[in-house]
Parts: sequence; structure tokens; C-alpha cells
Amino acid sequence: MYIILLFIASGCNTYKTFYQTTFSSIPDTDISKIYRLNLSDQNLETLPLSASKLSSLRMLDLSGNTDLNLETVFEQLHYKDHIEVLILDHLTIDKLPKSISAFTSLKHISLAYNPNLDLKHTLELLKTLPIVFLNLQGNQITDLPEEIAGLHHLRDLNLSYNKIHNEKSYEYLGTLPKLYSVWIDHNEFDELPKTIGTLDQIRFLYIDHNHLKTLPKEMSQLKTWVIHAGYNNFDTLPEVFTDMQSLFMVHINHNQISTIPKAYETKKYPLAGLILDGNPLPSTEKKKAQKLFKSFFLLSFEQK
Repeated sequence: MYIILLFIASGCNTYKTFYQTTFSSIPDTDISKIYRLNLSDQNLETLPLSASKLSSLRMLDLSGNTDLNLETVFEQLHYKDHIEVLILDHLTIDKLPKSISAFTSLKHISLAYNPNLDLKHTLELLKTLPIVFLNLQGNQITDLPEEIAGLHHLRDLNLSYNKIHNEKSYEYLGTLPKLYSVWIDHNEFDELPKTIGTLDQIRFLYIDHNHLKTLPKEMSQLKTWVIHAGYNNFDTLPEVFTDMQSLFMVHINHNQISTIPKAYETKKYPLAGLILDGNPLPSTEKKKAQKLFKSFFLLSFEQK
């Protein structure tokens, strides 16, 4: 009975954090019922005084208010230890205040489009918190500092719209025990670093919207379930997919794929879903694919 009650309570908190009504201002009454507050893009210089009374607040979005002083904002929030989601995109910040450590329930933080952010300092502060989702999209990152390895609770990491090409960055990510999903789309890759193979804990990998023509053989070490590789420059279906023993779904739409390699005829592999939409596959290759992959739960060649 205790376990059931705990599960219900947990589900209730999740609902309040992610699905309750989102307010764009603080009303004069019933502020104890505000769980989600979106104050983004309101040209704020400070928070309303009533923000100190938001005892039930779980999600706060302050994005786009570039005149805000986060140190002052955090002081105004008397119940910051209740907040689980904090969105601080487009703030032109270079450092997080040390008082971020008082957000002891913080699980999701978005710091997207803050290209001057001191990433090393930021990660050093965040490692004391139970962060499971981190958004660093669009921050002009080229190298991940070693401090990223300190986020032991991290499950989902968004690194879209950066240029993280160096091998060491992926070695650091490979040490994160709970890492589940990684976004490195729009990173201007011509090729992936070989150390991508150290991310053998991840289940979802997003490498779409790059310039990839091939994939490194080291990817065979991954236990990934789903790969998104659309909008690249592949001209043949990568053979490494046949060596990935956990892979069951690949989105590789809108490339230049015109051939299916022989490896897909001779090897055994768990792949069971394949999206090839928007590729110039000739009819002979489509027929071959339909025969090869007839047991797949999903196979698509749509042309638009």
C-alpha cells in the first residue's frame, strides 16, 4: 500500500510540474495554486514582489529577459527548493549565481542560446543538484569540459546547434552512468569522432542535420535503440547498423541513399524499423529492401 501511495504522490508531482495550467503573470489571488509560471520575453528587470510567495511553484521560465539580474531573482524566490524546472534561455548570461545550489529539487534546466556562458563554472555548480535534463543548445560550444562528468544523475543532454567535434568531449559523456538521450544534431559534422563509441549507455542518439557521409565502425559498441540520422549526406545505408546489437529503429530520411549494402543480406541484426523517406532509391533497390526487410514493423520510402 505504501508503494502504491508513493507512486500516486510521485505522479501527482509530475502532473503539477509539467501539465498544470501555465501562468504568464502572477494573479492577485490564489497564488498558492501556481505550479507553472512563464515570464519569458516580458522585458522584466526584476520579478514582481509577489514572486516571494509562490510556495507551490514547480516550473519557472525567465527566457529572453536580458535585463534580469539572476542573483537578485534567486533571492526573491523564497521557495526555490521546490522548483524542478528552470528555463533560462536567451539571457546573455556568462555565469550562474552560486545560489543556484539552493534549488535542491531542480531536475530540468535549460541554458540555451547563452553563448558567453562559462560552461566549466556552470557544470561545477550543477553537479550538486539532481539534474536529469540539461539543455545547452546553441551555445557555440566546441569542447565539453571535464566537469560534465560530474552530473551523475543526467539522463537527457541537448547539445544541438553547437560544434562539438573533439574526441575528449565524448569520452567525458561516456562516463555518465544514467545518460539516456543525446542530441548532437546541427553540429556541422563531416564525420563523427571515433570516441562516440564510448557512449555505450545511451539509448537514443540524434545526429540529424549534419554533413555526414559515413559513420565510424566504433558505433558498433553502442547499445542504442533509436538513431535519428536524417538530413545528412549518406549515399548508402551505413553498414555499421548491422553490427549494433540493440538497434531496432533508424530514421535516415532525406539523404542521398541509392543503395542497400550486401551486409544487410548476409548478417543478422535486430533492426526492425527503417525510415528512408526522401532518398533517391531506384525501384530495384526498393524491391530489394522490401524483400530484405519484410519482417520490419515499419519500413517507409515516401517521396515528397
